[in-house]
Amino acid sequence: MIRHLHPTDSPRMLQFRPSAGWGETCTLVDALRGGPSRFPTAKYATIALSPRAWQSCWVETLRGRIDAVLRAGPRSGQQAWEISEFYIRNSKSDLILNLLEQIAVPAGGAGAHRIFARIPTDSNTCNFAQKAGFSTIYRESIYQSESVRSTVTKLGVTNHSLQFRPRCQSDNGPLFRMHNAITPMEIRMKTGQTSEDWVAGMERLGRKTSEWVLDLPTGEVGALIQRSTIRTRHMFNVNWAANAGAELPGLIAAALAETNDVPALTAVPSYRPALADLLVNIGFKKQASYEVMVKPLAQTVSEIRQVFAAVS
Repeated sequence: MIRHLHPTDSPRMLQFRPSAGWGETCTLVDALRGGPSRFPTAKYATIALSPRAWQSCWVETLRGRIDAVLRAGPRSGQQAWEISEFYIRNSKSDLILNLLEQIAVPAGGAGAHRIFARIPTDSNTCNFAQKAGFSTIYRESIYQSESVRSTVTKLGVTNHSLQFRPRCQSDNGPLFRMHNAITPMEIRMKTGQTSEDWVAGMERLGRKTSEWVLDLPTGEVGALIQRSTIRTRHMFNVNWAANAGAELPGLIAAALAETNDVPALTAVPSYRPALADLLVNIGFKKQASYEVMVKPLAQTVSEIRQVFAAVS
């Protein structure tokens, strides 16, 4: 059985690292930074000593030896959890299914309606996840351009005229309606039927993410841009309404504006081929693919009634 990481586990982390493989899952930010990494011993030793951080970490042990480490918790709200990091001892791949099943218990106990996982497409972990009750929402591709400046030149939009404003809480409803209008029904069914569930499952590009909204002349929300820049890379995401599709080059230009000449990266879901085609045309190259998966968790009767009330 899994248990929470304890302060006394710090010495065991040193023994676990040489036998641990690459991570089995990652977050959106980690996918944009290159994907799952080797086990970060110092990071988890610090987490073990933190009065609060260890509560989001679990370990599987046998006779005092750590065989697996898993980190999970809310994405943007308590209703949606995500398995952010997952490390297994190389000889213990049989534990993957067991741990993916077990982590659903604390997630459901904390009020989560679903738990997400992002797994490299070519990983056997996808098979274990399916056996544990996860299903693929969509396949996601990571695209990278080596130079923001070169990309903007190829884009040919040197001075876009689109006007953006910072996202605010009152945008949640309009953004949810935009999501429902542009997202295939099968995906909507898996990611949340209410605005609250959808917002809880939203992903951001780290703590320093800035979010910008484009308003259409009709008063509707036309697009959402997420941006995050550090010294070595610029990350962005673009989502747009159907009647704002003609503005896609301008949206990309806005996402890349006022940025140093560093590599640019973004994630493209499989149901957005127009974005992938445009990125390739302006010099982006596909770097990796992931299965974005989800497992629905049991809900109480009162929660189910709330969903039906919201729909009706």
